[in-house]
Amino acid sequence: MGELTGVALAARDGDPAALETLCKAMQQPMYRLALRFSGTPADAEDAAQEVMIRLVTHLGSFEGRSRFTTWAYTVAVRQLMRTARRGAEASVASPEAFAAFLDRHATDPAFEPARHAEYQELCADVRLSCTYGMLLCLSREQRVAYLLGDLLRFTDAEGAEICGISRAAFRQRLSRARSVMRQLMRERCGLVRAANPCRCDRLVRASVDLGLTDPVNPRWARHAGVTLPIETTTVETAARELDLAVAVAEVYRSDPAFDAPPLLWTRLSKSLPTLVGPA
Repeated sequence: MGELTGVALAARDGDPAALETLCKAMQQPMYRLALRFSGTPADAEDAAQEVMIRLVTHLGSFEGRSRFTTWAYTVAVRQLMRTARRGAEASVASPEAFAAFLDRHATDPAFEPARHAEYQELCADVRLSCTYGMLLCLSREQRVAYLLGDLLRFTDAEGAEICGISRAAFRQRLSRARSVMRQLMRERCGLVRAANPCRCDRLVRASVDLGLTDPVNPRWARHAGVTLPIETTTVETAARELDLAVAVAEVYRSDPAFDAPPLLWTRLSKSLPTLVGPA
């Protein structure tokens, strides 16, 4: 998004075409950030709209001294940190409770619906809801550091600037986040190591029973941008040759490139009718 700095400056100075270009370019990364932060598509849609409105209404403060990407993620992170906890985020008690759920059901019999297509959808839904649920085991501060450092690959200097903390504090948060993710996935997740016991199909029944997965409308599997079947090969080589934290991050990088729902742009256009043109 480096090339957006010039577009952002033009939009700041009143160019309506530049503003529309900027908004359309930013809605995807901001939605994906909100999705990983909030843990559900519905909550992410609301959060992404709030982030986009804040980006547009605060664009006048962008001076071009830093990359637009850094500025935009700074605004987004601050907005996300202000949002109320709800939905999936509020329901995750602790990393220990999440791990206990996985351990209880790792040896359950595989779910076997009558139709193969239904099986693919439910397994995909469980995989995505589970991996994104693991992110919710992190504190908000740790989650942001993990998203910026390991998934978006910002440097510690950039991450510290976005979070408004020292580089040492950012590195410490990222280290703690990696530790939690290692503990959750090291001995469990079959996506990280083939020998690990946990398989998505074994968690389907428990997820349906607990209301975590809707067999009629598996929201993750039917999300825009998801193509079934989702690749489920392990990253065992990365886990063996590199730090396990790298392997865990690769699980998230291999997830589908979730598309921002069309409704997000429609809602943004209605919220800022004088700033954003029609879809």
